Amino acid sequence: MKKSGFTIIEMLITLSILAILLAIASPSFKNLISSGNMVSNTNSMIGAFNYARMEAIKRGSTVNVDQVGGDWTEGLVVWANTDAINAMSVDEILRIWPSFDDVSTVSSVQTTFSFNAAGEVNNSDILTVCDDRIGEEGMQVSILISGVIIAEKVNCG
Repeated sequence: MKKSGFTIIEMLITLSILAILLAIASPSFKNLISSGNMVSNTNSMIGAFNYARMEAIKRGSTVNVDQVGGDWTEGLVVWANTDAINAMSVDEILRIWPSFDDVSTVSSVQTTFSFNAAGEVNNSDILTVCDDRIGEEGMQVSILISGVIIAEKVNCG
């Protein structure tokens, strides 16, 4: 009478092979997750800029995008300059984007962008989003004077 099933030796060999394959694939998954986080952070930033531009056009007045805590990775705040004092107050805040949830860095000269009623920005700049991996691709967000926002891949070196 033959019993069907696996022997303990067969089970151990299968688990050993599976463990080896997982060990080989693990670094690739880490890179995939890091790249996905960087793209997600970049898309979130682009969403904030597009939202500010749309609100400026809709309201017919200036809408600003500022850093939170002195760094673009700490979050973004979009606020409408309703009192022309050019200083943000709590009642002028339209939306806040949370901080990045990984080790991304953003390099930029500007700390504030202001969109006018025509959707144009007061100063153009390029924001570069990278992470802690050396030699990997990052994302470059170009904000043109016309208010158009362009994202493209860049080497973070």
